[in-house]
Amino acid sequence: MYMFVEERIKKAMDEGEFDDLPGKGKPLDLKEDLQGLSPELRMGYKILKNAGYIDEETDQKKKDITMNDLLVSATGSPQKDVLQNKLEFEEFVQDRELHQNRRFRDYARKIYRKLFP
Repeated sequence: MYMFVEERIKKAMDEGEFDDLPGKGKPLDLKEDLQGLSPELRMGYKILKNAGYIDEETDQKKKDITMNDLLVSATGSPQKDVLQNKLEFEEFVQDRELHQNRRFRDYARKIYRKLFP
């Protein structure tokens, strides 16, 4: 399979099919413009942006984008109120008695930072 692909690329190069591509001879811009985002948010943002779901307002604040912003862009409707989500999460923690687990407390801080910025 790879041999076939390599042969086709070499043939196209010999025939000059890659000679007039836009940006030929210019360096590639490999700098990541969303460095402050988590990999999950970055990938979600790129997918929604390429699909045309990100509006200009969301695109302007891409450095401060949240999961809620991506959900609104994808679905067109806002997610539940942040306060309601926080209450549901705290109720879940109480029901499972996770608040008594010392390791969970450290993890919970990370969850709070992600879910409730």
